[in-house]
Amino acid sequence: MDQEGNNIRARLEKIQEIVKGKRKVLIVTHNNPDPDSLATALALRYLLHEKWGVGSVIAYGGIIGRAENRAMIRQLRIDIRPLQDVIIKNFSVVALVDSQPGAGNNALPKYLIPDIVIDHHSPIRAKSMRAKYYDIRTDYGSTSTILAEYLMVAGLPDIHRRVATALMYGIKSDTRDLGRATSPKDIDTLRFLYPKILFKALGKIEHPELPRAYFQRLGKAITNAQIDKDVVILNLDHTDDVDLIAEMADLLLLAEGVKWSLCLGENGGNEFFSLRTKRRRGSADRVAQKMVAGIGMGGGHNMIAGGKAGAISNLNKTPEEIRDILISRFLTEVKRKDFKGQNL
Repeated sequence: MDQEGNNIRARLEKIQEIVKGKRKVLIVTHNNPDPDSLATALALRYLLHEKWGVGSVIAYGGIIGRAENRAMIRQLRIDIRPLQDVIIKNFSVVALVDSQPGAGNNALPKYLIPDIVIDHHSPIRAKSMRAKYYDIRTDYGSTSTILAEYLMVAGLPDIHRRVATALMYGIKSDTRDLGRATSPKDIDTLRFLYPKILFKALGKIEHPELPRAYFQRLGKAITNAQIDKDVVILNLDHTDDVDLIAEMADLLLLAEGVKWSLCLGENGGNEFFSLRTKRRRGSADRVAQKMVAGIGMGGGHNMIAGGKAGAISNLNKTPEEIRDILISRFLTEVKRKDFKGQNL
């Protein structure tokens, strides 16, 4: 086995040490889990059971609002439950996937440091490094790729087709069909997974039926979008569907000539935002962190980022005032302080 394979085998041995003799592990995704987070959790549960005979429960915070994500859970029969319905103290091992302690995008209590952390976002070292085991690889386009490597090196090459389909969709979704923040490892992993997937199920996941209410929200959102040169900004005001914020940021970036898209929405007293750029060295992660400095939490990658601010920081400001601060800081960072929005 090559050096890389040996490194992964050593990682698996560390995970085995943590879960050895345990009855059940709690696997927690980030809030409002996306396909990469769902796939990672499913693959980790599969690894724990097939390799070491350890059971696990997958839990999440927030909601699962996006139609594709609900279809993924239904088509691949992913057993997942709200974290609020789980008694965390009943689990002696907690794993956090596609997120990190202190990131502000997961529902774990702030005092709890998970035993296992697996992620591909920019590291929050102070807390992540306190975990018994952490694997954070920012050069990977998805956390699903990390878990697929685990399965291959663990001697589980005949991955269950539901797990393979989940991992493939997780990679495709987070890299936008290999067009965003993609590494050679992501491409190699897709080649490995391709013969194993359930194509009919994947088609139903990627193209789910959508309720009329979705198109009503979509029409209202596009009507409110403001554009100036290569920047488009959308304020959704209050939204019950936080997933819609990221979905609209993705959609608006497709507009011809647009290099940056920012979508914001209020939920539960917090102002959430998603940031996208077509610039491969756009430093969306850096811009997001500048936007929330002192008022919230945020981060991501070069081309995709997000965060939230407001009630989480106990600020004496309305959501509207927080939103204005976020937009102002964003325009400063992308050098568009003279932004004069017009209807898209």
